[in-house]
Amino acid sequence: MLYLPKRRNLKNFKRKSICRFPSVKGDVPVVRTEGVLEKDFCYYLEFDPLVLQYQCQPLGYYYYLNNEKLGYTPDFEVEIDGGSETYYEIKERKYLDDNFDVEFKAKQEQAKILGKELILVCDDFIRQQPKLTNLKRVYGAKRRGKPSSYLEKLVLEVFTNQQSIIAEDLMNQFDLTIGQIYQLIYYKFLLADFDEIFGPEMSLWRA
Repeated sequence: MLYLPKRRNLKNFKRKSICRFPSVKGDVPVVRTEGVLEKDFCYYLEFDPLVLQYQCQPLGYYYYLNNEKLGYTPDFEVEIDGGSETYYEIKERKYLDDNFDVEFKAKQEQAKILGKELILVCDDFIRQQPKLTNLKRVYGAKRRGKPSSYLEKLVLEVFTNQQSIIAEDLMNQFDLTIGQIYQLIYYKFLLADFDEIFGPEMSLWRA
């Protein structure tokens, strides 16, 4: 038997560390994660154009370490555009040590046998700023729904004769809020650099 008998069900966990994430790409509308760090990683999965869907706490598998058969459940299983699937382990770097490296390599070896890659993602990547804050702000704007056709038309007119614009100029010109700017970014009518600080001074491009 290669896989564990069943998935872990975080609904049965009473710990305060269980978080809920309102997902678009997840296997369920509300993804439950084991901790805030895993929840924050969901933002990256939601915005990655190559990610089709993902599961948190997917069906785990058996691996071997020192001739002992052990069970392991990755934090995420992600389906990538093109048909491949990848496992992710989410970890705070301060908890990594030599024992972790040995165990993780054994888990990676077994993942390869299953035809999948197992990737470690640490907190210093997930919590990098200002990117994580920007992802959260834009993702939160999805609740506004798709921009109106009128708002779309305004954006098209602005970029007829220019390649980029400062958000504040666009807001002043059409009496828009910063929330509407984030809405336009989420629905891909505008582009912005997520590695730069978001706000009225941010640069915008037409998608």
